[in-house]
Amino acid sequence: MTAVPRKLLIVDDDVHIRRLIALYLRQAGYEVVDSGSGEEALELAARDAFDTVLVDVILPAYGGFRLTQKLKSAAAAPRVIVMSGDETQREAAATYGADAFLAKPFTRDELLAVVKLGSHLETAT
Repeated sequence: MTAVPRKLLIVDDDVHIRRLIALYLRQAGYEVVDSGSGEEALELAARDAFDTVLVDVILPAYGGFRLTQKLKSAAAAPRVIVMSGDETQREAAATYGADAFLAKPFTRDELLAVVKLGSHLETAT
């Protein structure tokens, strides 16, 4: 029996990065939806349940940290992985509620390792 793929949302204003991440994740068996803005991501999250959301820190108008806070405030909050090319953002990501941080640039294997890590983690209460 094949397990149902986890549903992921990728939020990055760079279409090339979104497409590459989506390709890697689809090849690994995940169901993927992508968004170029924080506002659109919130609309998508309101309509559909995502297990994990990958959020770039720098987004136009509605920044990645603000989006992370909003996503984590939901009753059924998804796991949020913050992505940034600035390693110094790691601590801020945790402060805003991110479950994990992925430093850009990253490899396919690094991406999959961070996403898979959340597949079997329970949220500490």
